[in-house]
Amino acid sequence: MSSKNASKEMAVAHICNQWKIPMSHVIAFGDDNNDLGLMKRCGYSVAMGNATEEIKKYSTEITETNDNDGVAMVLERIYKNHLHT
Repeated sequence: MSSKNASKEMAVAHICNQWKIPMSHVIAFGDDNNDLGLMKRCGYSVAMGNATEEIKKYSTEITETNDNDGVAMVLERIYKNHLHT
């Protein structure tokens, strides 16, 4: 049981507020509809390959599934691109 006001996006927003990090600087990864609010509020949203169609619709990009290391693939690419800027 949890509060109907509790959500992933509210938790991330709270942490970002404490660290003075804009939500636009956050990357969110998701695969199911409970991730939708977070995907909409973060600056960059990545749907897993096995995500629901609703999540994919609101994502900046779609990566591989969890089983195929989709999160790692995106983070490695972003890290490598950041090194060259």
